[in-house]
Amino acid sequence: MNIKALLLQDSSSCIQPINEMTEEPGYEVLRVKATTSNELLDYIFMLQPDLIICEASHRKLTLNVEQRINKIPIVFISTAETAAVEIPLLNRSIAYLRQPFTGKVLLAMIQFLF
Repeated sequence: MNIKALLLQDSSSCIQPINEMTEEPGYEVLRVKATTSNELLDYIFMLQPDLIICEASHRKLTLNVEQRINKIPIVFISTAETAAVEIPLLNRSIAYLRQPFTGKVLLAMIQFLF
């Protein structure tokens, strides 16, 4: 399975598990920084990811474009326990991971989404 993951991140706290994932065959991680919905949409349409991985701080940005990104699965990463409650149920696959986690846990979550 070849999966192209778009990673939206603010901090470096989730880099290690993502780096572990990139070492696995069949995964390509595209790191981007988007501060507006239009920037995010541009990246999505240009890069055509199979999956979006983002810090929970990007949930509003991601959910603002949700209607236009055709059910791409999203993995939200956070240190806050309450972030999962604040994410509305969408008509798509969503996963929530609370730090710390390992690359193996992230890979298992992604495999579950697909």
